[in-house]
Amino acid sequence: MTGGFDLGLERVAELIKEGGYRRVLIQLPEGLKERAAEISERLTGETGCTVIISGDPCYGACDLADSEAEALGCSALFHFGHSQILKNTAVPVHYVEVKSGWDPLPLLARNIELLPRRLGLVTTVQHVHLLGAVASFLKDAGFDVRIGRAGGRAAYEGQVLGCSFASARDVADEVDAFLYIGTGDFHPLGVALSTGKKVLALDLEKGELRDMDGLKDAMLRRRFAQIAKAKEAKSFGIVVGEKQGQRRLGLATRLLKTLEEHGRRGYLISLREITPDALLPFRHMDAFVNTACPRVTVDDAERYPKPLLTPVELEIVLGTGEWEDYEMDEIG
Repeated sequence: MTGGFDLGLERVAELIKEGGYRRVLIQLPEGLKERAAEISERLTGETGCTVIISGDPCYGACDLADSEAEALGCSALFHFGHSQILKNTAVPVHYVEVKSGWDPLPLLARNIELLPRRLGLVTTVQHVHLLGAVASFLKDAGFDVRIGRAGGRAAYEGQVLGCSFASARDVADEVDAFLYIGTGDFHPLGVALSTGKKVLALDLEKGELRDMDGLKDAMLRRRFAQIAKAKEAKSFGIVVGEKQGQRRLGLATRLLKTLEEHGRRGYLISLREITPDALLPFRHMDAFVNTACPRVTVDDAERYPKPLLTPVELEIVLGTGEWEDYEMDEIG
């Protein structure tokens, strides 16, 4: 176990030996980069291969450094922390599904009186192996528990991603609330917006149970402010993600046509990393629409001097969608 997570390095070493790889690239999410040297040393020591560490930001399974691995002469890429999304890659890609080492049951027991009786369970891939034990514990305590089927981009039952909440919607009509097992706020907020249900987050790192209603309301207020600011915009930059798993060119071109139909101007802008500095040169555009990673829009919008919208929010701006039907942007 490393930092609360099982990195699965024994299996990684086996895969390197089986593949006969002499040089590999390893890609880590930000939370695991502090362990990069340790991982590199262990894999090199056990396999004799050369390990190169990708230092670029990694935001998810859609953000593969396979082309970089190919350019560096690597035989394979080992992508830690996410389940597989992409299959057509420049070099063989091994997804290493890092597993949480936390035990959720003591924290769950301390907060069990706060839970509704009909519960849906959701989590991220790092904690998906915990759902069976949590479900059994709750059922033994008299709860009606539902875990949705894998859908969208999810590989496992009950799994949600920052751009896919299909497993939650699968059981939304059968539950009064969702219990999210994991860390952070973005994923449980996405479940709340995607399903319209109350979501309680059992944060294993902080050791607390959080009701997401307040954060949901605050986020919706921020998104409404962005939409209101964009109402008078005459020109829009439509951002197309260059990363393979975020590239929705078809959607971007449809939005461009929709803008033209409503008497607005639109421009397609391709970007690999979407940042305020990257959009700063496009001062002549009044607002932007992000068709790449939905999390960029929701998490970082206040850093941008001009409105940054999701495709759903653009529909509201143009009057083809209603605020009452607001939902998270998802990548199917």
